[in-house]
Amino acid sequence: MLSAIELRVLGCLIEKQMTTPDQYPLTLNALVTACNQTTNRDPVVNYGNTMVTEGLDGLRTDHKLVRVVHSGAGSRVDKYRHVVDERLLLTPSEAAIMALLMLRGPQTLGELKARTERLFPFDDLNAVDAVLDRLGDPTVSPDPLEYPTRSDAGMLRFGTASVELPDGYARPWPGPLVQRLSRLPGQKEARVAQLLGGPVDLEALTASPTAAPGSDGGSWRERVGVLDNEVARLNDRMEELSRDFQAFREQF
Repeated sequence: MLSAIELRVLGCLIEKQMTTPDQYPLTLNALVTACNQTTNRDPVVNYGNTMVTEGLDGLRTDHKLVRVVHSGAGSRVDKYRHVVDERLLLTPSEAAIMALLMLRGPQTLGELKARTERLFPFDDLNAVDAVLDRLGDPTVSPDPLEYPTRSDAGMLRFGTASVELPDGYARPWPGPLVQRLSRLPGQKEARVAQLLGGPVDLEALTASPTAAPGSDGGSWRERVGVLDNEVARLNDRMEELSRDFQAFREQF
């Protein structure tokens, strides 16, 4: 079971790999900035270097979901990358959904489709629903056609990982990674939550401000999702420019 800090760190690593691949893997400073973003994050946090380092240590040593890329010639700092492709064998669409649930908490299908646009473009809500079905049932194998490359021998590749799917392949996790929640009073749509952090606290979820009466998946959610994506895109660009400027300054 991952802690709140570990969930935030892992979600950020997956998100940044998909949205700003040129800046990935991430340095500790870049990861702290990503964790503390005020856009596309719920809740908004203010983690320091020590707390993010603790999250990285847990993900590396206890869960084997993160690896360090040691600095070498021409590099001054270590960087970090996730290995959910190797450990959990998530396809890109599955990783996108899991990252969003780790970073923003339980969400409806409409919210997931709108907010994953920068990470993975789903065709429609049925496509999102199909991914949630796979994540909710460890006996369902991933879709080989979604992987970027596939050999005749059944070797699949996502990122830097290669895995072979033998006959009768079963997912490497013992239980579901997501849970479809019952519709709360005053809501028109049910939400979905990730389970990497343990069982869902339904009592806390009911009291959450995001469970406001009258919430639905109407057009306003789509518009908000578009604005979320645009703000996040601009934020990613600002982070990229800031890192480039810092690297430029270190040359003098």
